[in-house]
Amino acid sequence: MKTELPLMSDEMKDYFSDLLGKNLAENYLQKISSPMEDYTLHIFEDLSVTDEILEKFHENQFNAYVHKSFPNIIVSSPKGYFNIESTDDQKEMVVENRAAEMIYQGSDVFVPGVKRANKVKVGDLVKVVNQNDIHVANGKSLMKHHDILKEEHGIAAKNLISPYKVPGVEQLALQHHPVYFQSFPAFLSCINLNPKPDEKILDSCAAPGNKTIHLSELSNRKGKIIAVDRSKKRMKKLEDKLVKFNLKNIKTVVGDITKISKKWTIKFDKILIDPPCTSLGLRPRLVIECNKKNILSASQYQKSILYSCNQLLKDGGSMIYSTCTVTKEENEGIIDYAVTNLGLKVVEQDEVFSNIQSLVKGKEYPIQRFIPGKHNTLGYSITKLQK
Repeated sequence: MKTELPLMSDEMKDYFSDLLGKNLAENYLQKISSPMEDYTLHIFEDLSVTDEILEKFHENQFNAYVHKSFPNIIVSSPKGYFNIESTDDQKEMVVENRAAEMIYQGSDVFVPGVKRANKVKVGDLVKVVNQNDIHVANGKSLMKHHDILKEEHGIAAKNLISPYKVPGVEQLALQHHPVYFQSFPAFLSCINLNPKPDEKILDSCAAPGNKTIHLSELSNRKGKIIAVDRSKKRMKKLEDKLVKFNLKNIKTVVGDITKISKKWTIKFDKILIDPPCTSLGLRPRLVIECNKKNILSASQYQKSILYSCNQLLKDGGSMIYSTCTVTKEENEGIIDYAVTNLGLKVVEQDEVFSNIQSLVKGKEYPIQRFIPGKHNTLGYSITKLQK
């Protein structure tokens, strides 16, 4: 019997019901534990490869088509739900909960995500479960137990079957093509910032960098972009993309924007803020370990980022504030702070694909919200602010 997902506390169930209303909350919780219905592949600049890329999807039995409004977006959908079964004699490989969510939709089992693999040998057929004993895949072990514990990299087990299979760049053999997967709301957040050639642009929480390179594309590679992120490891992924796409107009800075901003005198025309958040819009979520205290803590840090970025924004300049979460504290609450404490104005966006705006009565801001159960995407919020 399929486990009712996602697992969460009663506190969070009540939170979603109060925020979304009973019916939408039920739809959200039903959909958040499955992959997005629409996966979007961004073709970077060179649309001549479109037909070739579509053929790659079809060769791998994925439905795919060009987005009706954006010719540089290919829309595809996952395969599944597939029922997975196990036998009593199967050995278990226990993986970290967030890694399990990737494995649940077709990823192989990578060494860093493995928590336990007792007595597993090379070639064993294994039952892959998360830390809450949710069965996420059946796989074939490529390493023995002691090597999994000893190594820092590599594939511990090949995914043989999981409930879903989503398209990936490597699976489609597109590593050398000018493409990357980018959620449609994230794509819209860059479009609505509308960066122009020769403008000074800040991506304040940039890594792993898909939105950063999109901003460069939108500015015809002529925008003067500074990309900041506090994670050196994640910034390396962004820097690898700069090499792949041969981008020379982006400077990377490792550090916390709330601290860096105090030392800078530069003023930006446009700023993108996509801050660390509770990620309650990411899909699939099999276990929601978040609580109200986590939500409030995240919102306080987001306010400090917004304050710092406002200090760096020119008069008349604009910012996009976006999150991949659904909470009011990290969305409407932050916009309240921007308007009331910082004197920023919420303005209409050029590209609007959601009729859900504010979820809080009396807060009729023209923001875009994407809610699983209502939209075929991850949960996301986009707000445009002007100084």
